[in-house]
Amino acid sequence: MKKLVCIVVLSVCAWSASAQHYIGAKVGYGAMQGRFYPVKEGGMQWGRYTGGVMWKYYSAQQVVGGVSAELEYQMRGYKIITEGIRSDTTNYTMKTRTVSSVTLPLIWQPHLYMANRHVRLFLNAGFTLTYNLGTGDDLTTFTQTVYDNGGKTFETETVPYMMETSRDVRWNYGFLGGFGVGVLFGRMEVFAEARYYYGMSDILRTKTKYVFNEEGSIRSELDNLFVTVGVFFRLGKGGIKEPPLRRARVASPNETDFRNIKISY
Repeated sequence: MKKLVCIVVLSVCAWSASAQHYIGAKVGYGAMQGRFYPVKEGGMQWGRYTGGVMWKYYSAQQVVGGVSAELEYQMRGYKIITEGIRSDTTNYTMKTRTVSSVTLPLIWQPHLYMANRHVRLFLNAGFTLTYNLGTGDDLTTFTQTVYDNGGKTFETETVPYMMETSRDVRWNYGFLGGFGVGVLFGRMEVFAEARYYYGMSDILRTKTKYVFNEEGSIRSELDNLFVTVGVFFRLGKGGIKEPPLRRARVASPNETDFRNIKISY
């Protein structure tokens, strides 16, 4: 038993020595959209924001040795046409709902160093778990009315949206993917990245479970597209543990190497 404990302790120490931990923060701007079935016309709604704190771990393993976990506030939601067809000459009603959420992304981050390890290119692929706060949410209803004489009027009403357990889903999950670039200055890293969050669960309970579902939806997933900038700080002393990525050198053939054999014709 003592030997096993010693092996575990030594393994953890070796793992920590061959790895580096980073903490950071970020802010971003982007868009939201909902994917409904039956399909409803909508599209992306821009002017949404995100921000959060981050931790990541980079091992000495080249390219694939990177993971991270984050906690971020996100403005999510959807925009859908509930009546009519959207155009300049038709009557229609459009609803835009904003959902305030806290999201926990768990990410694998393949990466590649450039410029003598002063620049890092990276990809993001991961799983997300989201809790919808139900505070600060709003619902905007826009109505366009067109008259026979060619005139038209517009009405906009924004009201607070109160989440109800029987109708609204608090917990969501999904996937994310993206890419970015970081510039390293000593132990600091300034980065910019773009991500797409793909929802895999509903924001509204399906009409088979909640008969008063006004949208009549069977599926109501939420997606987000965010571009963010932020900064990381590398903990611990020492430089980057991961060695530079170089091509393996081919040894020069010696006198006994068969590649030196020449056949005379």
